[in-house]
Amino acid sequence: MSMIFRSAYIGQPATDPEGAIAQVRDYGARGLALGRQRMLIFAAALVLQAFYFSVVFAAISTILIVVAEIFDGRTFVQARKVCATDPQGLRQTLRRIHAGALFGACVIGFFAITIAFSQATTTYLMPMLFLIAAAVFAATHNQQLVSVLAIRLAVYGVTFVAIPLADLIRAGGGASNETWLNLFTSLFVLFFVVECSVIGLRSYRTNKNQLNQLRVENRRANSALVTKTEFFSTVSHELRTPLTSIRASLDMALAGAFGPMPAKSSQVLSIAQRNATRLSKLIDELLDLQKIEVGMMQFDFCDVQLAGLISDTVADNRSFAEELEVTVKMLPVDTNIFVHADPMRLEQVITNLLSNAAKFSDPGSVVTLGVVATDTLVRIDVSDEGVGIDPADHDRIFDSFSQLDNVDIRKVNGTGLGLNISKRIIQAHDGTLDFEPNTDRGTTFFVELARIDKRGPNDPETDGGIILP
Repeated sequence: MSMIFRSAYIGQPATDPEGAIAQVRDYGARGLALGRQRMLIFAAALVLQAFYFSVVFAAISTILIVVAEIFDGRTFVQARKVCATDPQGLRQTLRRIHAGALFGACVIGFFAITIAFSQATTTYLMPMLFLIAAAVFAATHNQQLVSVLAIRLAVYGVTFVAIPLADLIRAGGGASNETWLNLFTSLFVLFFVVECSVIGLRSYRTNKNQLNQLRVENRRANSALVTKTEFFSTVSHELRTPLTSIRASLDMALAGAFGPMPAKSSQVLSIAQRNATRLSKLIDELLDLQKIEVGMMQFDFCDVQLAGLISDTVADNRSFAEELEVTVKMLPVDTNIFVHADPMRLEQVITNLLSNAAKFSDPGSVVTLGVVATDTLVRIDVSDEGVGIDPADHDRIFDSFSQLDNVDIRKVNGTGLGLNISKRIIQAHDGTLDFEPNTDRGTTFFVELARIDKRGPNDPETDGGIILP
């Protein structure tokens, strides 16, 4: 078995059966891909031989080429199916490959020799050009198996030398300078083809090694991703249960369930409550990120009236904004605007945009939420009056764990996951999440979703109602 791999994978250790099989398969795939190109070249050469030299030799060459192509075609198909669990099949395939390479090279050699000795002159330009083309073709397309390349080049090399050498033998001692020139030219061309083959072989091996390294790195990266996902999932679930108990206890204590509490104790517990809430949000975001990365985030899509959802979301986030001394202003929204979405996930996205806008706004400023709709598109705008975002940060603002460098303007620290998760949620809705600078001050983040028509076929057109802030 090791001898089989050694013959198929010369230059590599015999202990690498996967590499040997990969090269045999590559050889088969390459041969099938070049089938049409080879037939066009053969057809052109045979027409020239029949028209300018000998119809008989052209007919014989045609038969030989057809037989070689049929044999090689079946061999290429067989080579693509070899596997390490079938050593007998691999051995048979290699024998067919080498036999086909030898027969095909001899057919081309026969073709060139018949043209050479059908010519009235001894320049042999045409047969030599055919041989050069065949040798270069082999040098550039047969690097997968060095033994096959060696067989083809050996046959072509013998033919290269045999044609002018036959003239020298026939001329005896009266060989002309032109005859010697043909021989030396053939040797030079043969050296050139061999050098091209060596360069092509090195390039193939280099590319193959680089591809193997990329595959190894890809497996490592996938393994690391799986490990990270499992870690996030385990840690997040292990933390969620005790954290829920801690938050419940703190909420009860601050609500006076255990009796009056000194001011200092209440202050300390309030700090603990805020940090517990922040930690709970971090865990939720880590779980969301883990679900998204493994494609397991669930969406419950339905037809959503945008006005009601936005009104509820603004009401839920006003207290957070007020703690930062920021006012949330909701512009009137038409009740006839509907989108097909997961209401909980869409509310999560809008909540993230509102909280980010409040975090990066100065005390006393206003965060404005509005909706602009056309017949086919709905755009939700969340605009703040902060310092704005540097356009240079556009490409990384939605990356995981990415935050703006200017910590002086951020009053509440975050995880850097919110925008990344929000963007992926909106992408799952076939929508767009992006931002643009305001004309005067601040930034507007916007969500664009497809609008749906909830009117029945017999319902009259109406502008519906308006939900006011």
